[in-house]
Amino acid sequence: MDYDDLLVLPPVGHLPGTDDVPGRASPGACTTNRRGRARARLPKTSTRPGSAADGPVSAENPAITPGNAPDGSARAPHEEGLCFALLGPVRAWRGERELDLGPPQQQAVLAALLLRRGRPVTAADLIDAVWGDSPPRAAVSMLRTYASGLRKALEPVRAAGEPPKVIVTAADGYRIRVPGRAVDLDLFEQQVAKARKLRGEGRLSAAAELLHTALDVWEGTPLAGLPGPLAQDERSRLAEVRLSVLEASLDAEVELGRHDESIAALTALLSKYPLREGLCRLLMLALYRSGRQAEALSAYRSMRSTLVAELGIEPGTSLRDLHDRMLAADPALVPVGPPGEDDAQEASLPPRTGVRPAQLPADLAMFTGRETELAQADAMLKSGGKSGAVIGAFSGMAGVGKTTLAVHWAHRVAHRYPDGQLFVDLRGFDPAAAAMSPAEVIGVLLEALGRPARSVPASLDARIALYRTLLADRRMLILLDNARNSEQVRPLLPGSPGCLVVVTSRTQLLGLVASAGARPVTVNPLTPAEAHAFLTRRLGAEPPTAEPGAADEVIMRCGRLPLALALVAARAATRPGYPLSAVARELSDSRGSLDAFTVCDPATDLRTVFSSSYDHVSRPAARLFHLLGLVPGPDISVHAAAALAGLPLRETRTLLTELVRSHLLVEQSPGRHTVHELLRAHAAERVVTDEPRQVRERAVERLLCWYLHTADAACPDLAERGRRAPLAPPPPSCHPLTFTTQDQALRWCEEERLNLVAVAHLAATMPRPCTVR
Repeated sequence: MDYDDLLVLPPVGHLPGTDDVPGRASPGACTTNRRGRARARLPKTSTRPGSAADGPVSAENPAITPGNAPDGSARAPHEEGLCFALLGPVRAWRGERELDLGPPQQQAVLAALLLRRGRPVTAADLIDAVWGDSPPRAAVSMLRTYASGLRKALEPVRAAGEPPKVIVTAADGYRIRVPGRAVDLDLFEQQVAKARKLRGEGRLSAAAELLHTALDVWEGTPLAGLPGPLAQDERSRLAEVRLSVLEASLDAEVELGRHDESIAALTALLSKYPLREGLCRLLMLALYRSGRQAEALSAYRSMRSTLVAELGIEPGTSLRDLHDRMLAADPALVPVGPPGEDDAQEASLPPRTGVRPAQLPADLAMFTGRETELAQADAMLKSGGKSGAVIGAFSGMAGVGKTTLAVHWAHRVAHRYPDGQLFVDLRGFDPAAAAMSPAEVIGVLLEALGRPARSVPASLDARIALYRTLLADRRMLILLDNARNSEQVRPLLPGSPGCLVVVTSRTQLLGLVASAGARPVTVNPLTPAEAHAFLTRRLGAEPPTAEPGAADEVIMRCGRLPLALALVAARAATRPGYPLSAVARELSDSRGSLDAFTVCDPATDLRTVFSSSYDHVSRPAARLFHLLGLVPGPDISVHAAAALAGLPLRETRTLLTELVRSHLLVEQSPGRHTVHELLRAHAAERVVTDEPRQVRERAVERLLCWYLHTADAACPDLAERGRRAPLAPPPPSCHPLTFTTQDQALRWCEEERLNLVAVAHLAATMPRPCTVR
């Protein structure tokens, strides 16, 4: 991506700030930017009365510097005036003097620490950030050398033996201690967040000026010249962030009536990014309001031709509607008078309802795999959405990574939805909070769309109507995470085409698939190859490569479940020098329990996560689920499950279906069910705590009797008749199978071969299994 193109901005309405804020030159220094406009080196407040900034510089309202930031952040622990630049070449200053940060790899280490915002970064993560999958053999030693070099550069006067105060050792790695406002990226993000708030309050000119101020921080390609995958990923991410902010700035310019000055910048950007419908919409508006209707309509035709030719899709509802209104000469497209420039006037205007929310959570930097699921998700965009919103229902068992996958994919396709992204955690299976009601969720969404809380209707029907009205002419991405069921989601669906709705749930959401045409995407545990890549991404390439057997054991014990693998990888990463084989032994020693996956955080503790699924099925289904923890074999048939539970066949089939739809069971073939290894361990723990010993013993006895009598029924067709002692009759609620042909008996024996071996071993340990007469 050419970052010079992103530095094009109309100079309208912009006044250089006068605050002395440290930056790429000494604090308060100004230079001439690429457009020849004087500017401060880091974001500054404005002296313009009533602007987006906090006010003019004075004794009562001093300039913002790293030492007097209003958010209460302090200076670096001992280095006064220390500040950093990431939005361009990586640079640092102490006071007025620029520091020598050493070679590019050393600068990459500094950038990785600064990007973590003061949180610890492990040595493995730093090595991955600098060298990726091909680190040198002496990477750890080189990392220590770079850390030492940075400490000397940032703290040149530190006495021998005095511990470092800026880059400090933290567990198996380092962290950097600097105030948040000492980094240009942090200042940029703070300015943008404040501008969005001002825009929502109706203070348009103040928001526009603050966005100009934020954009003026950039000096070209962020992290320019730095090697490594982290720098490459961040350059791509920050390019998209800057382009979105630039689009928001131009949107404000057009709304303020500065059309002539905005057209040049919009034309240049649209030629560089011909698929961004938001830029086309702004260019059409600016041209139309400048009396250039023919050129505005031509811009639409050009955009439509590009979309049809390259993607095979029509423009979004918002752009098509704008085109139709221009053809009809809609007078509402031209404001009655020029927008007011005074903040007092802006404050009296109603809040803008056309805000562009960007609420997606951050994408996981360590995301890997899931090519099959991502391909399924991409396919739904190509085949739907002409008559209604595209709805994707991502479902899977607890801990399988549904939210991570949905967020990653949403970031991949967010550019197709220029009106923004909404995100809500519906708390359907939250162990610490009640599920959100549809009325509560829509209230949150309406506020995100710019509707003041005081004007949100009280009734659910009125909220739904208003919500769908606000979405009617927009193309938005809506991510509804952690849904309890279809009933919770159905009122949240848009009423017209153009939007993408992504839902994640631990249930299959069959009602949503049936009634709303949702496209199901089942998220399964990782494949073995994906699980290996997952561990390598988390631990670095060396541990899994050095101990491949231990890596295989860890993956097997974790059942290829992403949450379990993440917990084990986190434990290994926090114990440097601890071999992977020792981690594998710990998992093996705790086999049959979830002790190895216990943590203090309820959101990631495996028992807590599994329990929140188990607690939301019916009581009979929950009882059947934990009785399945007594089953010794790899799977179970419907008939065997009925004997285990002591229930009629029809009722058992209904309960098994409920468990399958809740992703607590998997129906691997018609009538045969299996349980994930870790869910089986959870069921085995729960059956001990939830059922008396006598009930457990009777359930096992019924299961063994069922197998014994069914196997006996198969014997006449499989072996020569001989002397066989008669069996005692089975318990009343145990109904063994009978066979009419030898093929039926053979087929049953083949299906149950592993289970017959397992129940034979179990029967040998029972004090009183089914007996013969």
